[in-house]
Amino acid sequence: HERMDPAQMETQEWLTSETTNLTGLPLQYNGFCGYTLVHRDGLLLPGNPQIGVLKHKEMLFAFSSKEAALKFASCPDDVIAGVMTTSKHFPELLKLLNLHQQPLCAHPKSEVQSEESLQEMAVTRSDSGTQTDIHPIMANIDRLYEWNEWELRRKAIKLADLRTKATHSTQTDLSYMRRENSTQTWLPKEASTQTRKGDGSSVPRPLTYLAGLSGPKNAPLINFNLTRPVDE
Repeated sequence: HERMDPAQMETQEWLTSETTNLTGLPLQYNGFCGYTLVHRDGLLLPGNPQIGVLKHKEMLFAFSSKEAALKFASCPDDVIAGVMTTSKHFPELLKLLNLHQQPLCAHPKSEVQSEESLQEMAVTRSDSGTQTDIHPIMANIDRLYEWNEWELRRKAIKLADLRTKATHSTQTDLSYMRRENSTQTWLPKEASTQTRKGDGSSVPRPLTYLAGLSGPKNAPLINFNLTRPVDE
C-alpha cells in the first residue's frame, strides 16, 4: 500500500499505523474517501487507513489513494464543502456518510444550513401500496349477539322465570281419547290406452266407355264396362 512520506506530513497532523492503532477509529464519511466523492461525481470508494489518516478540526479522514490524501490536505475545507454540496444532490448520502449526525462542516463562504434541515433532507419518500384478500377471515356473524347489558339482564330474568312455570292442557268430551291420525294414498299410476288400428281398403274405380258417339246421328250407343274386377 502507498503510505504518506514523513516529509509530507509536516503541514498537517497525520495518524499512521506506526504510531496509532487505526482499527476502530471514528472516520468521517463512514470511512469513504471524501475527495473521490467530490471529484468523481459522487463515486464512493472506501478509504484505506494504512495510507494515513488526516486529523483536521478534530475530525479524522481516510483516503482511497495517496494522491487523494495529498490533494485533500492542500485544501480540506474546500473538499468538505464539496461533500456537503454533493450530498444536497444525493440526499441518500446524508445517512450513508453519517452527515446528519455530525456537526455541520461547510466552507466559510458557503451558506450554512441547520442540522434540522439536513435531517429533513435525509427523509426519503416513496409510493407504496398494499392489497389484501376480500375476506381473509371467514365471517362469523352472531345474530343473537347482544351488547346491551340491560337487555342481557332482561333475558336472564326471563329464563329464570320460566323455571317456575308449568305447562297445562285440557280436553273436552268431544276431544277425549282422540289421537293424531295419518292416511296414506297410492299415487295415481301412469297408464296408457291404445285404440284399434285404423285401416282402409282400395276398390277399383268405376270406368265405362260409350261407343258410337262420333258416328252417325242415328247410330246406337254401346256401353262398355271397363271397371277392373275386385279380385284381380
